[in-house]
Amino acid sequence: MKTTISREQILKSSILFFSFTAFILSALLFTSCSESEVSESLIDDTALITKIETASKVTVEESSLPAATKTSFNGELSDTFIKTVEFATGLGYKVSVGTDNESRAESSADVFFSAEGRQLADKSERAKKRRQKCFQFVFPIDFIMPDDSSITLNSKEDWTLIREWYKANADVKERPELVFPVNVTLEDGTEQTLIDREELKAVKDSCKKGKDKRKCYKLVLPVTFTMPDASVITVNEKSDFKLLRRWHKANPRVKRKGVLNFPVDITYKDGTTATINNADEMKAAKQSCRD
Repeated sequence: MKTTISREQILKSSILFFSFTAFILSALLFTSCSESEVSESLIDDTALITKIETASKVTVEESSLPAATKTSFNGELSDTFIKTVEFATGLGYKVSVGTDNESRAESSADVFFSAEGRQLADKSERAKKRRQKCFQFVFPIDFIMPDDSSITLNSKEDWTLIREWYKANADVKERPELVFPVNVTLEDGTEQTLIDREELKAVKDSCKKGKDKRKCYKLVLPVTFTMPDASVITVNEKSDFKLLRRWHKANPRVKRKGVLNFPVDITYKDGTTATINNADEMKAAKQSCRD
């Protein structure tokens, strides 16, 4: 049976074909332009940062920063506080920031803003290393402030609470104290409990050296701690470590930490176990991991 195709059908097919072709070409052109705009933006930011770095600058007050910078300081930079602000006329700002967020590789860094207050994308290796995170805190975490009050952070957005405290106490220079133990999540998803600053430092040192960031060993529970007031806290399971943190929050003026009661069993990263009978053996166990 012979099929007859009308002139109208041919015309409709042609219109559909050219419409579809035009749509595809437009999409490709839009994507290409978008990628080009992003690339050019990063190139422009890099060039502007270089100009700000090399230009003559004057130190100005924090209040001189454009209002637009608040978007960054309430977002990506919420865990920072401003140390100094320098302005390069007609170019932008170089802002030196510090942080109480000890998951960061470095406690200080420089960030750059355009004259209008847009944060510039700093792709330099120096900036990446300083802002790099060795781990993620598992919230909540607590800080003891210089007036012995405490601030609890329940999310990363709550870092601004510390900055607000210092704005309300502008004459205070002493920084807050992180309350241990804390739980952290490493890059591989492993969750670790860091009992004290020494363990936190070991994790950060491993991060800087590109080594395995997992703790050398973990305690086999249950264990007990004798606190400075002679009370005893028993840690039967991982979540019980928060009892130690609660004690320190309730006793902010006491700087001494709870003492781990021996003997204890530990499990090394390779799965082997050992019994530790005193503080000297514990120190030797830590040293063996570093070696």
